[in-house]
Amino acid sequence: MALTIQSDQGASASAHTTPKVAVRLRGLTKTFGDHQAVAPTDVDIYENEFFSILGPSGCGKTTLMRMITGFEAPTAGSIELDGRNVDGVSTRDRDLNMLFQSYALFPHLTVYENVAFELRVRKTAKDEIDGRVRDAIELVRLGDFAQRKPSQLSGGQRQRVALARAVIGRPAVVLLDEPLGALDQKLRKEMQFELKRMQREVGITFIYVTHDQEEALTMSDRIAVMSEGRILQLASPTEIYDKPNSRFVATFIGECNIVEGVALESGVEIPEVGPVPTTTSIPTSAGSAAAVAIRPERVQISVLPPDDRLALRATVKERVFLGDEWMYRVTLDGGQLLSVRVASNEVMADVIALPNGASAWITWSAADAQVLADDSTTAVSPLSEEVAA
Repeated sequence: MALTIQSDQGASASAHTTPKVAVRLRGLTKTFGDHQAVAPTDVDIYENEFFSILGPSGCGKTTLMRMITGFEAPTAGSIELDGRNVDGVSTRDRDLNMLFQSYALFPHLTVYENVAFELRVRKTAKDEIDGRVRDAIELVRLGDFAQRKPSQLSGGQRQRVALARAVIGRPAVVLLDEPLGALDQKLRKEMQFELKRMQREVGITFIYVTHDQEEALTMSDRIAVMSEGRILQLASPTEIYDKPNSRFVATFIGECNIVEGVALESGVEIPEVGPVPTTTSIPTSAGSAAAVAIRPERVQISVLPPDDRLALRATVKERVFLGDEWMYRVTLDGGQLLSVRVASNEVMADVIALPNGASAWITWSAADAQVLADDSTTAVSPLSEEVAA
């Protein structure tokens, strides 16, 4: 019997359709003594979704994963897997599997035998084992390596064997704990696309735990960004990147300029500079401190001020050629430092010629500026977030 191959709909279903819930967390909390490792968390993770939990070391992401797997008992709250409450249910009796950085392959067994191990323990019929194992090995593109031992494989190939073994039993959910961490950078990039391809083909919910922003952005349907035990934002990769809801999310996901200012009734003003372009709502009262997030690649730099939009005077502090782009560091009249990135084929000759210390003008589209909330008050309502189309 072959592995069930699903279409791409699942996690990429219409944003107007709510897919079936694979994992439901309600009030899930974990404390160790006086330390709250995971604050009360309500999240729905959907069937066939590639869902990433992203955050720095110590943010609570691994503790959250361990509670889902049953390795850690929650202090409060509940977990449902495929509609079944699993409070108090052992890890082996939960319909899930796990993939770790160490791979945990049996060194004395071949690729085929490693992948077949779970089915043999379950005493699955021999003919069914053979068909399913061969399908799984072909899925991870190791058909020519079935009789090799793990020591005869590269790191990326061993990773694929571990993945085939994780999905062979057709669990409802596979949890992956930083599985690419031991690979070199080039191989990690290749495996990001491979993991996403395989996840879509087998049609299984993946919950991916990582501190690597690029991995999460590349593979995920949705990302939950965690800090200090709380999910600060839960959204699609594009929304996380383009519309961060807090200073932490803005600076943790890629490079981001944070412009400090004061909230107005309908915008933000920088002391000694003036109002800056923004169209987002102000999450604080007029007169209070406010900050605007703007990505370096969304900032334009020019020798003369543009006629059609508000521009800010700046001084060039540094310019660096990076091959496919130029990077500028400039200071505003108020002293704030900003980064500007311009594609090499788009930068004007007079801008390239700007020496350090030269005056310039910078601007950006108001739609690209995000007014940030105070991290200490940022909270999400994950249940209102839908799967991105």
